[in-house]
Amino acid sequence: MKRLWLAFLLVFLLLPGVASAQVQTEKTVIKQVYYDPEVKSYCIETDEDEEGAFWYLCMFYMDKENKALTKALQQALLNKKIEVTYEDYESEDSEDWEMIEFVVLN
Repeated sequence: MKRLWLAFLLVFLLLPGVASAQVQTEKTVIKQVYYDPEVKSYCIETDEDEEGAFWYLCMFYMDKENKALTKALQQALLNKKIEVTYEDYESEDSEDWEMIEFVVLN
């Protein structure tokens, strides 16, 4: 009986931590593909949602921009539909969210 109460107690103590991370999926569109010299990386930025939040993903690092590569990435990725899967940790602040997956749909 003691073990049952201990298991019951542990479940309710751990439940808030497990329930606090909610996985969400959002569909959006790529609006910018560019080289960011500050982070020395090619980056993707999505369209803003109704609250002004957007996703920002650094794809890969390079010491300096390659203009031909920038143009090719823009032609290939600009305005593509994407699906972003993330954990929101029950926070309204998008800065607290963690991206899990970033998938180009078309």
